[in-house]
Parts: sequence; structure tokens; C-alpha cells
Amino acid sequence: MLQVIGIGPGRPEWLPPAITELVNTCDILIGGSRALKLFPDFTGLQYSLSGDLTSSIEVIRNAILEEKAVGVLVSGDPGFFSFLPRLKREFPEERIDVYPGISSLQFAFARAGLPWQEAIFASVHGRELSVLPQVITRPTAVLTGGENTPQKIAQLYLERSYNPLISIGNALAYPEEFWTTMDAEHLAQEKTLLKNAIVILYPDNNKSIKQYTGCRLGIPDEEFLRGKVPMTKAEIRVQVLAKAQISKYDRVVDIGAGTGSISIEAASLASEGVVYAIEHNPEAQELILANQHKFGVSNLHLIPGAAPDVFVKLPPVEVCIIGGSNGRLSEILEIVPLVEGGRIVITAVTIETVAQGLKLLTDLNYQDIDIVSIQAVRWKAVQTLHMAQAMNPIFIISARKGEAL
Repeated sequence: MLQVIGIGPGRPEWLPPAITELVNTCDILIGGSRALKLFPDFTGLQYSLSGDLTSSIEVIRNAILEEKAVGVLVSGDPGFFSFLPRLKREFPEERIDVYPGISSLQFAFARAGLPWQEAIFASVHGRELSVLPQVITRPTAVLTGGENTPQKIAQLYLERSYNPLISIGNALAYPEEFWTTMDAEHLAQEKTLLKNAIVILYPDNNKSIKQYTGCRLGIPDEEFLRGKVPMTKAEIRVQVLAKAQISKYDRVVDIGAGTGSISIEAASLASEGVVYAIEHNPEAQELILANQHKFGVSNLHLIPGAAPDVFVKLPPVEVCIIGGSNGRLSEILEIVPLVEGGRIVITAVTIETVAQGLKLLTDLNYQDIDIVSIQAVRWKAVQTLHMAQAMNPIFIISARKGEAL
């Protein structure tokens, strides 16, 4: 049995008695040297983990083979950007019991005197700064580490012409604790060495860019930055998204994203998920990023390139929307990483593409295949009259992925 034990900030005064009692029931205790020192009375075997995760996994694997109670000590809370996901991947058949600890997140919000149930959470420890929201619309807690210091985060937002207020917590609960609040301009100049700190970014008050919050469908076409790139019109966009049935936590891929109009609205539906916009046209790529910035969308990620070549960069997704395939629809449908039961929506402007899509979906055992064609007509004012302005008809094919044959 594998027990993952949170030790909170790593100070003995912040260890609850239940954790100490639990550790004493373990036969083997595995953790960093600082974590192991918290339990000087432990009499079982101890293994000190190194920064090399691969060798650490092997130590844990060998300990499990001995069929003894194995305790793995992790700092903070095991469920918050910790070692737990890796352990679950490495030992899928093993029973894993998890015991919570006090996370740096909890400490930071307590120091700030703020509730955190509505906050946004992110980590740039070993990740790119691009995961951070373009615009801060809610308190946002960020774990830092390595080269991504609080000062670099501050500089990033200054380069975006923002100067948000930021709280910084370093070595929380330790005698050398550093806690302060300042704006990004001052933080960027801060000389204090802040390693593995947590920061809280407060909603930006810069009103120069209009911020959009919540689910917003059918955004007027003229609000998008467009250039010379084709864009799915609002009337069609809402029907595509209705067929996609996107839920709050879904991962969505938008293939042939164009200006990003569908991606932007899909991201508002998948507010706790993520949208991957695949686009090969350099001008369109710039427009997607520009529209992402304009609408303040943080859960949209551009993947430059053509499908299916860039599918290696995708995780499994619950929804796939195909607006353009560059003649590679067959390849895309065969290898798109869509989960079983996932939804797929294909738009087409020719009957030939509809026929091809229908045959491919049938051959690949997609279920609940549905085809609709839509032609919207806008009535534009011309002096005192309203004249019809017909848009090209669009076919929308939708289906669910069935079991592989």
C-alpha cells in the first residue's frame, strides 16, 4: 500500500497529530531530507529522495515490491501541483491513500486575509509563463520556481501594459518568511531572492482593454479583429457550439481556427477546461493571439501548424471542432485524440465534403451522426428600407465517437 502524506509547509508546529500518528504506522518512509527530519522518532527504514524524479520513482517501486506500508512525504498538499499525479500514472494498479497537508496556497490567502474559492490557480514551476491569464479578472494564485520568479511574472504583465497589484509569499511559516504586497512595477525591481514563492495577482484595473467575463455566445462579428482571414459568422458560430455541447471542464480542439472566433467562445463555455486552436496560417495565428488578448481569454492555447501533424502536442480531448482540414479530413479523423464518447463537429461549404465526412464518420464507427444545413439572412437597413443580405449556406455535421472497431 502506498500512502501519500502532505507535510504542509514543512515545520513541526504545523503538522497535525494525525499525520505524526500515520507516519508511525509506516514500515518505510520516503521523502526529501528536510521532510524526513520532521519525524526524528521514526524507527522504520528511510529513503531520501533526490531531485531526479526517475530515480525517486524506482526507490518507491522497489519499496512497494517489499509489500510493506510505504509512506511518501510531499510538501504542501498532495492534491495541489504536487507529486500525486505522477505517482498515479506510475502505479495505476496500486492502492494509493492520500492525506492532506496545508498548501502554500492556503497560507498565502490567509496572509492576504482573502477567501479563495473564486480564485484562479496556476503554476509556472517547470512551465511556460504563457499559462498565465492574459488579463487578471479574478484573484490568481501562481506557484513560481526555477527561472520563473515573481519578478519575471511582474515583468511579463508590464510588457502587456498592465501594472497589477501583487502579493508575494516566500518561505511561508519559516522564521525568514517574506510577505509583502506591491505593484508589478516595483516587484520587477525587487532585489530579494525569491525562490519557489507563491504570488497572488489581483484583478487588473486597467480599463484600456475591454474585459469579457462569463459565458458569451454570438459575439458580434465586428468585435473580432479579422484582417483578411475568413471567420465563422455569429449565426453559424452559435449553432456549431450548440452541436459541440461543450461543458465546463472540457478540453477542446479547434482545427483550422482562423481568427479564433469559435475558439474564443468555446473557451468561455469550457471555463475550467482548455481550448487548443490549431492554425497553419501565420496571419491567422497573429489574429488568434490578438483576439485572445482583446477578450481576456486565459484558457486558450495556440498550436501553430497543420493538423494532423501537430496532434503530438495535444492531450486527449472531449470535443473536436473542424473548420478547415486542407484536404486532410481522413487523416485527421483517423488519429485525432478524441476520447470515447467525445463530440465532433465538422463544418463544410460543399456537398462533396459532406459526403466524405459522412462516409468517414460511419466507417470509423462514430455514433449519433447528424447533418444540418443553415443559410442565414441578415436584413440590412438601406435608407428607410431593410434589404436581404444572404450568407453562404453551411453544412454542420456532428457525431459522438464510438468504440474502436
